[in-house]
Amino acid sequence: MLRSIRDGRGEAWRVWAVLPMWLEHHRLLDPTTGKERMPLPPELSGGWLAFESARGERRRIGPLPDGWEDLDEAALVHVLERAAVVASKPAAVRHPAARPESPPPSAAPTP
Repeated sequence: MLRSIRDGRGEAWRVWAVLPMWLEHHRLLDPTTGKERMPLPPELSGGWLAFESARGERRRIGPLPDGWEDLDEAALVHVLERAAVVASKPAAVRHPAARPESPPPSAAPTP
């Protein structure tokens, strides 16, 4: 379920639940080193609520609040205000398809 809310400043946010079982195996590996990432902290192990603003700010709060889908907007904004800010990733990391392709290797000169 995806919800949309506006905070007290009128900024638009998207809100959704994240469950660890939904994470793909490759997301559990660090793309730069190929090593396994650190395990989830206990408060996130059962899932969390993710928030993303229209300008790209990201936040999350765990554990996943029971019945968050049915909270009214004011209650969900209150949860947003308590959520921790998450460091943003460069667009190429979030969307690998957006990475520019490597230039083709130069052809060796023919003798």
